[in-house]
Amino acid sequence: MIKIALCDDNTDYVENTLKPVLLSAVAAGGTTAQIYTYSDGNELVRDFESLNGCDIVILDIEMPSINGKEVAGRLRVLDSSFFLLFVTSYKSEIYSTIPYRINAFLPKDMDKAMMEAEFLRVIEEFQRFKPRYELFEAEQAGERSTIRIALDDIFYFCCVNRTIYLCTGSKKYRLCEKKLSKITDKYLEIGFFEVCRGYVVNVSKIKSVNRIDAQLDNGDTVPVSRRKVKELLERITDYISSKVGG
Repeated sequence: MIKIALCDDNTDYVENTLKPVLLSAVAAGGTTAQIYTYSDGNELVRDFESLNGCDIVILDIEMPSINGKEVAGRLRVLDSSFFLLFVTSYKSEIYSTIPYRINAFLPKDMDKAMMEAEFLRVIEEFQRFKPRYELFEAEQAGERSTIRIALDDIFYFCCVNRTIYLCTGSKKYRLCEKKLSKITDKYLEIGFFEVCRGYVVNVSKIKSVNRIDAQLDNGDTVPVSRRKVKELLERITDYISSKVGG
C-alpha cells in the first residue's frame, strides 16, 4: 500500500477531480493507497510525523496561510525520500519548484486522461525506486526498539560521551551501537563524510562550510576539522556534479 498526502485548499477540485483521477491511477498501477487530504498546508506539516511520513505528496502551490513551496521545504527537512508533485493554475511556477526535487508538475487545466497518465507514471516510478531504509537499535524512554529510517533522512551520526546518536532533520535517536567505527566503515562508502572525530555527516545535507564548522539544511551546525575542510569541499563538489550529470 502507498501512502499519499493530497493538499489543496479547493476542496471541490480535490473531491471531483484530483482524488478520482488519482484513485484511477492507483488502480491502473495494480496497487492500493491510503489517501490523506488536507485543505491547509500547516495541517499536513503537523500531521506528517504522526503519519510516519508519506510515499507521495501532492501539493497545490497557491494556498492561503502557507503556500505549497513552503510546505514542501518544511516536509523535505522531515523526509527527503517522498515523491513530490505540484499542481497549480500558474504554469510559470514550474521553474521555481525545481529546488524542491519534484517528480511531476501538473497544470490544473490538464486533460484528466493526461493527468491520470502522469499520476500513474509517478506511482510506477515510486514502486521501482523505493527509498532505501536502514534499521537501527535505539533506546527510547529507557527501552530498546528498532527504528526504520530512510537513508536520505539521516543528517549525521555523532559520538558524545561514548554515546552514539543518529540525527535526522528533526529528531535525535540514541543508538545502542557502542562503536562509531562500525557506522563509519559502512556509511563512508555511501555518501557520508567524517568531518571531524566523532561526527559522520551526510554530504547531501550540508548547506555551507567554513573553517570551523558546517551548517546543515535543518539549521544544525557540526564541527569540521580544519585539515578536512578542503577534502570536504571536494566531496560536496563531487556530489553536486553527480546530481547535475544525472
